[in-house]
Amino acid sequence: MTPASIAVIGASRHPAKIGYAVLDNLVRGGFGGRIIPVNPQADELLGLPCARSLQEIEGGVDLALITVPAPAVDNAVQASIDAGVTGIIVVSAGFKETGSAGGALEEKIARLCAEARVRLLGPKSLGVINTRHRMNASFARHMPSTGGISVLTESGAVGTAILDWAAARRLGLAKVIAIGNKADLTEIDFLDHFARDEETKVVIGYLESISSGDEFIRAAEALAAVKPVVIFRAATTQAGGQAAARHTGFKPGADVAYAAAFKRAGVVRAETFEALIDYGTALAMQPLPWGDRVAVITNGGGPGVVTADALEQVGMRLASFSAETSAALKAGLPPQAAAGNPIDLLGDADPGRYARAVELAQQDDAVDAIIAILTPHAMTQAAATARAVAQRAPVDKPMLMVLMGSVDVMPGRAEFVASGIPDYPSPERAVDALRAMREYAAWQARPPRVVTRFPVNRRRVERLLVRQQRTGGLEVGEVRAKEILRAYDFKVPEGLLTTESDLAVEAAEKLGYPVAMKIVSPDIIHKSDAGGVKLSLADAEQIRDFYDLLTLRVMRHAPEARLEGIYVEKMCKRGLEVTIGMRRDPKFGPMLMFGLGGIFVEVLEDVAAGLAPITAEEATQMLKSTRSYELLRGARGQAGVDISAISQGLQRISQLVTDFPQIAEMQINPFIVGPPGQDPMVVDARMMLTEAEA
Repeated sequence: MTPASIAVIGASRHPAKIGYAVLDNLVRGGFGGRIIPVNPQADELLGLPCARSLQEIEGGVDLALITVPAPAVDNAVQASIDAGVTGIIVVSAGFKETGSAGGALEEKIARLCAEARVRLLGPKSLGVINTRHRMNASFARHMPSTGGISVLTESGAVGTAILDWAAARRLGLAKVIAIGNKADLTEIDFLDHFARDEETKVVIGYLESISSGDEFIRAAEALAAVKPVVIFRAATTQAGGQAAARHTGFKPGADVAYAAAFKRAGVVRAETFEALIDYGTALAMQPLPWGDRVAVITNGGGPGVVTADALEQVGMRLASFSAETSAALKAGLPPQAAAGNPIDLLGDADPGRYARAVELAQQDDAVDAIIAILTPHAMTQAAATARAVAQRAPVDKPMLMVLMGSVDVMPGRAEFVASGIPDYPSPERAVDALRAMREYAAWQARPPRVVTRFPVNRRRVERLLVRQQRTGGLEVGEVRAKEILRAYDFKVPEGLLTTESDLAVEAAEKLGYPVAMKIVSPDIIHKSDAGGVKLSLADAEQIRDFYDLLTLRVMRHAPEARLEGIYVEKMCKRGLEVTIGMRRDPKFGPMLMFGLGGIFVEVLEDVAAGLAPITAEEATQMLKSTRSYELLRGARGQAGVDISAISQGLQRISQLVTDFPQIAEMQINPFIVGPPGQDPMVVDARMMLTEAEA
């Protein structure tokens, strides 16, 4: 990041070549250290004496920038190592993103660097920019001015787009790092760096993949604890994932796991490139909001209504002004103006009217943030209004500006940029940026993470899993899965496995009617689909009739299935059916899941996810993040259910799968919950073991 000398290997005299662009950027950027072009066919380039090889350079070199074609890169890397460089940036493309041959070449240069303990950035990296070091070691067009935003990108093209945006907005940057194929240095190394870097105030990033889930969460959480980090992660669809694999050679993980990891680590997630810019700008320019009460100031009623809608949709609200503020607004505004919230200054609002409204809103303790909207009217004075607003803008509360329109309101943009007030083209984008700021502020104010450890019978589970491993099956059926869950203090209906109808009758009479009957087969996951479940059987005659019928249905549905018997189970009390479970993500480990039970989890796709181990607060937040949460609380006169019971169920699953990493997947569906005081009940469950363990 701060070399004293840089060698450009493959420096060129042709302006169309990357070797020329990199050298030219270093020179024009004002790099104060030593620049050595390396080209065996030139004596001088851009006024600098050329070296024919690195071995000719006296005094050594800190950083080697390699721009030669891919087939020559390994020799250039070895020559750089032999010359004693401490860092190498490979700008050249043509490595693992092109296939196995390119992948082998990439592995070779990574191995050479690792053996020599030389750090490697790339290959296929745009390069590095460090504005305070006056170093533009990239082939990007712009050298940004100095600022507090640092950029981390897996794509050079996204990096150049951010640079172009910063230039247009006259916004300064601290560092720009394009990690490329990540053969050595990854996003994790630079997250660690940014956490320590005093010049970086906000980090914005574009990622398609993450190298190590645990390491990423650790590094991102440490960074987010001291400064905001906003990441736009692409490759969230099948098509995007395939494109990412061709782009950098990485196969991205499940997007739901990334979302859960970002939430755990305090990363502000941007769903679009537009949002990445919006959030980064707001976080860099404005203080955080420590509440959700917003004052809206506008010179048109319609935009105020749009803003009010947008605030409610993201869980924020219009502030209720104090009596003093309301009185001062009424006294200072024309009679036709609206002195409530939103404050409608009318279409003829002059700069003084805006300034007074901003001043009163920022003085009110009931206001946590301000959104001011300017729309073009014949009387609108965009630049003068911007100057007046900027002079009254609060220093301890965030203020975001909305410039609706284009030509007539744009004269105000330069004034806002100069005064550190971000502006947006629509109320929805300003509200979305404010929501992101509020969520990050709430994450920073969260209580310390305390994971509850419940008293459980861990030894019992160990024995059950050993017994399962001896059978050689990956699928842990309902009966054994329930035994495992019972050892972790889940409530399970009493039941008995039977192998003939008379034994089923005996079991039912022992358990007490009514009962349920379910087929037990390691080859049938969804028993209902096979017609293998019958509920609410009330007498011995029904038991005998349905015993044979269930067996027949299974034989017709899956003739090759192994049938171990029929499980007779005591019917439990009615309640709301939900599902809780876990899938072990290859990057981030055990990922917990919650949704409505039965078929609804698949039909409604209203599912929340969180990473284990999970705290009580995080479990509750999972429930609150679903559309079905109002149903849990009790909607339209319906009684609510024991939400704490679901939260505790998630925590117990979290402890189970953390204790036993050989559990690859598990699902309790349905998990029946009733009102407080009624024990939640595991009605059906299944598990899957990892292949190595099974």
